[in-house]
Amino acid sequence: MNTKRRIIKFSRFLGKWSLTRVIRWVLFLLLLGWVYCNWHEDLTVNELSQTYTDEHSHWIMVDGQAIHYRAVGPEKGTPILLLHDEGSSLHTWKQWTDTLSHKHRVISVDLPGFGLTGPNPRGSYSAFMYASFLEHFTDSLQLKKFTLAGVGLGAQISWFFAAEHPERLQKLILLDAPGFNQESNSFFTILARTPIVNRVMWVVTPRDVFELYLESVFSDDRLVQDSLIQRHFELSLRPGNRKAYTDRLSVRDNRPPVDFVERITTPTLILWGAEDALISPQHAYDFHRRIKGALLKIYQNTGHWPQEENGGESARNVQAFMEDRF
Repeated sequence: MNTKRRIIKFSRFLGKWSLTRVIRWVLFLLLLGWVYCNWHEDLTVNELSQTYTDEHSHWIMVDGQAIHYRAVGPEKGTPILLLHDEGSSLHTWKQWTDTLSHKHRVISVDLPGFGLTGPNPRGSYSAFMYASFLEHFTDSLQLKKFTLAGVGLGAQISWFFAAEHPERLQKLILLDAPGFNQESNSFFTILARTPIVNRVMWVVTPRDVFELYLESVFSDDRLVQDSLIQRHFELSLRPGNRKAYTDRLSVRDNRPPVDFVERITTPTLILWGAEDALISPQHAYDFHRRIKGALLKIYQNTGHWPQEENGGESARNVQAFMEDRF
């Protein structure tokens, strides 16, 4: 009798569960499991430093923030400063550093909001903040005159700095630079500007997102190896970097006036990947037309980061440009 009653109660219980209700619960549990699997605590700077610093790493205080940078090559060599792209770090310049440091003092830096440097203490990520940072950073290193190179975001900072401070630069090198392209609101920009959702992004960080991003950066997906994905993923877990990401995406009108490009008088080399899926190679010609006397090189089978995907040839081209034989 007791068994029969239990069966009847269980049947009534199942009767209350419609197919729609079951699907909702399944989806909720799947979402909960996804959040659990992608919830990552911060990694301390000390933990990350064990993997991502070397004997050439240095720290310097600039505008109240400890800045991580590397300096390789003869101290009396001609200085060349390298600025990385959005979502990257100074490690992107390894091939260039290996080649150029034989003759030049090669300095690469983790910009505020990225790498081991981490977030700007004032939470500012405008183009004007980065230009000001660059001025103060180079002053702190006593770089009175130097060559400046940047890719993506770093290129934007570079051409803006060149337009404002031509007396500081010997030469300018721009790789896949923003400026003439239309700024669009991506899916992640919308999420970063959505209250509550952006706070979730500070702790929920799917590693697969970095793989998808890197595949959009490189022309050849085979170069997106596990070690590359892991480096970008782990450096995003530096305390404050994930909040810095949403803060940067929340900034509106974050680009310097593109008309400033025409002010550039520094000898300029423009490098671009023919397969750049993020900024059309057509804009390489816009920079080439607007900067008087600029030189241009387009790399076939290369995406948004020529310094990595075509590091050997691009580094040799820069060496030739530095020696006035490009």
